[in-house]
Amino acid sequence: YSLSYWCDLYKKYKENSLCLDIETIGFNRAICMVGLYKPQDGLIDCDVFIRGKNLNKEILKESFQGCKMIITYNGISFDIPRIKKEFPGVIPEDVQMLDLYLLAKQLNYNTNLKLLEYCMGIDRLHEESKQRGIAIKLWRKYANGGNQEALKKLIEYNKQDTINLYPLAEKLIKMAQKKINQN
Repeated sequence: YSLSYWCDLYKKYKENSLCLDIETIGFNRAICMVGLYKPQDGLIDCDVFIRGKNLNKEILKESFQGCKMIITYNGISFDIPRIKKEFPGVIPEDVQMLDLYLLAKQLNYNTNLKLLEYCMGIDRLHEESKQRGIAIKLWRKYANGGNQEALKKLIEYNKQDTINLYPLAEKLIKMAQKKINQN
């Protein structure tokens, strides 16, 4: 995909987009949490769907209603295939994908989400949410012992990942547009 492709996609579908991030119970294992955020000004409200509570096909399908574009980070290779495997049919067939990892790579930022956020000046509210593998550890604490504090931290971690995709998209699209205009 070209930089122009990503910029045009964002401009066309931004108003009907959802930021999406999933957590899994382990490497290449089942989904334990799905975060969805509708980019908007003002109130920041992220929906989090949790395995064993409110994570099911019907609720997810309803959440994607009216969505024209999904904004993810490495979602084309990870999040989207996992959702399609575990919850077939919940993502509309005609929905577009804006994968910020692929866009960032074209802008010479070939790195993970946390480091890219840091480079772009996007803060994380909780220090522990910067640790690699923290989501799996928190899920295991919750799933194996009912640790509510671990679940609360995992929800906050997922919300940060999900909500931060919007300011990251804004910054990367501006950088891409600037690069296009220079050429």
